[in-house]
Amino acid sequence: MKIVWGRSIGWNMSFNGMAKFSPSTFTPMEQTIITDGADCYPWHEYFAIIPRKTVSGTRIFWTKAYKRKVWVIWGSGFHMEPETQYATAFDLLTYDGTKIKS
Repeated sequence: MKIVWGRSIGWNMSFNGMAKFSPSTFTPMEQTIITDGADCYPWHEYFAIIPRKTVSGTRIFWTKAYKRKVWVIWGSGFHMEPETQYATAFDLLTYDGTKIKS
């Protein structure tokens, strides 16, 4: 497992391949997204000059997209992290706002 410095323990365990060490017992940490807290912003237009991954998991590059900041709560409320989400216009119509695809 490669540890990503500057990220939480929950992020490293859920998104960084912990399942390959114990696939039968590993369950990803539960996460909740807060969109209306302090330092959260609504969707606004953004031009993706560098490659970005959208909330649906697709990659976008050199196109118009949308961006917002949210807070992600890991586990049962013990740790919060800011997260920036990117989406296309189609993603905004179909995204339910509950999960982040890595």
